[in-house]
This record gives sequence, structure tokens and C-alpha cells, in this order.
Amino acid sequence: MTQKHISGRQLRHGSPEESLSPGESLIVKKRGGKVFRLTRTDSGGRDINTQMDQIFKDIPPEGPRLRTDLARLLQEERE
Repeated sequence: MTQKHISGRQLRHGSPEESLSPGESLIVKKRGGKVFRLTRTDSGGRDINTQMDQIFKDIPPEGPRLRTDLARLLQEERE
């Protein structure tokens, strides 16, 4: 994995992360000493269902479970 180094000023005046190839990273060094690392990952095609499954796995359920008819709620909102 290759790395490129730029300053915070260069980051403000352009979009260098767009020119990165997958797996390549960009290290930004600010004048105050902070260092940021941007890495481009090639995620491929995104699937909303797998993303929602991951969100539900990350958020623990709290309280009693309630059965909800989302289709009915959306239909009521549109009316």
C-alpha cells in the first residue's frame, strides 16, 4: 500500500483523495501537529439490505419489542 503526504493547505485547495487508487492512502499533516490518514477502499457494489443488517447488529435492542407495520405507516404519512 502506497502513501502520499500532503499538507492541510493542499487538502483545502483540492480533492487529492479522488486521484487515489484502491488501497492507496493519503496522510495529511496539519501545522498544529495533527496527522490524518485517508485510505481509499474499493467497496464494490453497495447493498442497502446488508448495510441495514449491519446497523441492526451494531445497535443493541432496548426495551420490549413492538410489532410495527412500516408499509401502513408510510401509506398514512403520504395521505
